[in-house]
Amino acid sequence: MIEKLGTPALAIVTTEFMRLAQTTVKSCGMPGLRIIEVPHPIGGIPEEDVRAKARAAAAEIEGNKPSGGDEQRADEILARDVVHVSGSGTDVINAYYRNGWTDGLPIVPPTAEAVREMLTGTDLPPAHVLGVMVPRNAPVTIEKLAVNAVMAGCRPTYLAVLIAAVEGLMDADFDLTGVQCSTGPHSPLLLINGPVRRQINVNCSSGALGHGWQANATIGRAIRLILNNIGGARIGESDMTTLGMAENYTYCFGENEEQNPWAPFHLEQGFEKADSTVSVLGAYAPENVSDHVGIKPEEILAVAADVVSRLTRFHLRTMDQIIPRDTLLVLCPEHAKSIADAGWSKNDVQQFVFDHASIPYDTLKSLRRQIDPAKLIDAPGGPRVPMFAKPECLKIVVVGGPGKHSAYINSGHTRRMITRKIIFPRNWVGLVERYRE
Repeated sequence: MIEKLGTPALAIVTTEFMRLAQTTVKSCGMPGLRIIEVPHPIGGIPEEDVRAKARAAAAEIEGNKPSGGDEQRADEILARDVVHVSGSGTDVINAYYRNGWTDGLPIVPPTAEAVREMLTGTDLPPAHVLGVMVPRNAPVTIEKLAVNAVMAGCRPTYLAVLIAAVEGLMDADFDLTGVQCSTGPHSPLLLINGPVRRQINVNCSSGALGHGWQANATIGRAIRLILNNIGGARIGESDMTTLGMAENYTYCFGENEEQNPWAPFHLEQGFEKADSTVSVLGAYAPENVSDHVGIKPEEILAVAADVVSRLTRFHLRTMDQIIPRDTLLVLCPEHAKSIADAGWSKNDVQQFVFDHASIPYDTLKSLRRQIDPAKLIDAPGGPRVPMFAKPECLKIVVVGGPGKHSAYINSGHTRRMITRKIIFPRNWVGLVERYRE
């Protein structure tokens, strides 16, 4: 914070974001920081109205002295409390719901015994701190992860996956603040690779992005509970998503390595085939790429490029690139086989989609957006705007079962897809045997 460095400062927010601002300054140990409130909204209104709001804010700023940095001790803000709830199972569930500790669905009560059992899934001590999680800036301990894993319905064999995933979420390039707090409908996506998929029965085939699998459902759900209960994401207070999406509940699946004609995703990230990994991305909901007719790679991928080119997620009036970050093309095994049988590599797929995913410059202007003219590409029908910054921004994975439905998954805020190796406890073999489905 600028004020902590000795320079007087204040925050300027709109009325609808006051609670987020208040939560943020408290979590940063600066509850006395001045907050100037501006009437909402400031986007999508005439320029003269924006200027009027700016003048009013400036006048208020002139009449306010900057704060003296009234700070709270971190241990006062982040005090650890043990909650005791008595009664029936329903009473406990309802108490957790009333306190805002659930995702809206019933939870498994995190009794001391259940949490101890969950902690057998790692050799790390319960008090071990992985880092601090925004927006609350709360320490993320292994014990807290275990509590939320129990609440989500996880087995102890899932804990190591959660630890690696949370480490990825707290990487600076993930931009958890943006994913947690902004108005966009995005959520952490988890992709699991390696032998652990079979050991804990992660669904990588039919319906992998859907319901019905305990590992997929509860690992993704545990991430949501961790973001809420440790990170402090609260809808309408610190999580300002305008609409949200179903994937906010859970967004976890495995790669179908057995039907992948290329190298699995984690090998491309520098890991060994015997390693188990989890990759994280702040992602939007999947966009279906349905092609039951195409046989050649060019035919199938032309449909994918068309889907990408029809996305109109333009937040700003001016931008350097439409899609500057890593995004994901999820190919079903049948599409992947048709493409690979023609001799195409993943690099070929990336280059083709990059070359063909573009929109006419006139279309961009009709959507009231501008882009750096240097980014335009010449075409017979007039200049066009490429959707991607570079081909390698499009990551390729193979997921799903029979059928010809692939998907494109755009990202929000996350600058790159982050992969972490899963570290298993010494008793892993026995643990897998004990909790095998």
